[in-house]
Amino acid sequence: MTDREQVQLERAFVLHQRSYRNTSQLLDCLSEHYGLVTLVAQGSRRAYKGQRAILQPFLPLRLSWIRRGELGRLTHVELDHATASLGGKSLLAGYYLNELLLRLMARGDANAEIFSCYGRCLADLFAGAGLPRALRLFELRLLQALGYGVELDHDVDTGAPIEPDGTYRFEAERGARVHTGSLDGEETYLGRDLIALRDERLDDVEALNSAKRLLTRLLSVYLGERPLKTRSIMREIVGRGLQS
Repeated sequence: MTDREQVQLERAFVLHQRSYRNTSQLLDCLSEHYGLVTLVAQGSRRAYKGQRAILQPFLPLRLSWIRRGELGRLTHVELDHATASLGGKSLLAGYYLNELLLRLMARGDANAEIFSCYGRCLADLFAGAGLPRALRLFELRLLQALGYGVELDHDVDTGAPIEPDGTYRFEAERGARVHTGSLDGEETYLGRDLIALRDERLDDVEALNSAKRLLTRLLSVYLGERPLKTRSIMREIVGRGLQS
């Protein structure tokens, strides 16, 4: 990027923040139309700066910035609308979402679909909706929005529709194929559970467990060998004595 970019009141969320120089912060933000952007919030660590209170993860913001190259300068921030705060397991889940986005999204890759599914998942977390279901649906929608199609409509070998009573193996970047053996492996799934995930009807424990197993395996392919840091965040939350 060589041209000077000036953005006004873009809808965004702060995903990660870190100290920068003496009084400033570097913010990794998910924006609706510009994807992941990194901004310098000059002087935001000063106690009297009102913006410090709202430059926090999970708050719906309106950001303005000027950018030339990969690093921009925050020029204005305001709260888009009031919202509650996350706590306990929901807070941990929120950090998990943020880490997935930072690990899987390319910088500067605008993707309004990802912004939408992130906002929907946060709304579920704020509303106290079923946590496992909210996370599984976010993982599925994120993979789809990134173009890592999770093909759950048909057998990739024959083209036949997935049958509820069938047993299948699922391969990343390919899809499901009929499995003639017993349901005894990490890569084998009941057809009805694949259909439930496809239709986003994760209404029972079996469907949720199957979805978690499949999506965890798929995410591991794209995340690589470096583990997520969310477990360390869990230890920190527990250490602070926060309850779900």
